[in-house]
Amino acid sequence: MLLAGIITIGNIGINGTYIYIGITLLCSLVVYYIMKKIYKWAIKNQMLRFLAYIGASIIIICFTIILGMIQEKDIWQFLKIAMHSLVFLGICLAIFPLLHQFLLKRK
Repeated sequence: MLLAGIITIGNIGINGTYIYIGITLLCSLVVYYIMKKIYKWAIKNQMLRFLAYIGASIIIICFTIILGMIQEKDIWQFLKIAMHSLVFLGICLAIFPLLHQFLLKRK
């Protein structure tokens, strides 16, 4: 167990599950505040394509985790496939508008 040393210090009877829940909540708060700053910046700069990509990524990752848990298979393989597809989507969202602008300027 990762936190075995922390739990046994002083024998105060802290359950390991509560420590993991606390760490998860702290990490969630940090991610929330970071994402809040990124969203404010993206809205200020009117980066709708970026916001749509972030939203789609979150939905796809959540759906992938739920699907992996329902099928009781290795979730890491599902996540790996989902991340590869999200990278491909991100590259396409970055390249196609640039290609479109390039083709319009050539005409």
